[in-house]
Amino acid sequence: MKNKNGLVAFALLGLAAGAAAYYLLNTEDGKRQLDKANCGIKNLTKSLKELSKKEAKKAAKLAKSAKEDLEALKSRAKDMGKTAVDKVADKTNDLAQKAASTANKIASKTEEIAAKAKSEISNA
Repeated sequence: MKNKNGLVAFALLGLAAGAAAYYLLNTEDGKRQLDKANCGIKNLTKSLKELSKKEAKKAAKLAKSAKEDLEALKSRAKDMGKTAVDKVADKTNDLAQKAASTANKIASKTEEIAAKAKSEISNA
């Protein structure tokens, strides 16, 4: 029973497809309808192509702009990094000079104390 119903449905589907093909290909009204459908499909295809070209151009412009922005940010980051390194180097140099100055003062003071101690030992 199931096979008969499927076969009947398939036959009816084939009959409907055949009737539609006959209408579109063998009658004047069908030929006009088929020509309108073909023109509509061609116009739709043309419109889609034009739209995709426009959108592709927009996407290319957007990508170019994003690339330029990225390069600018990259350059700024590089400059800021260099500035930070320079500031650290300057600060390190200042600290090294202060440390050297302090070491010299301590050495001088040590020499003074040593000389004073020698003098006191000699006088005693």
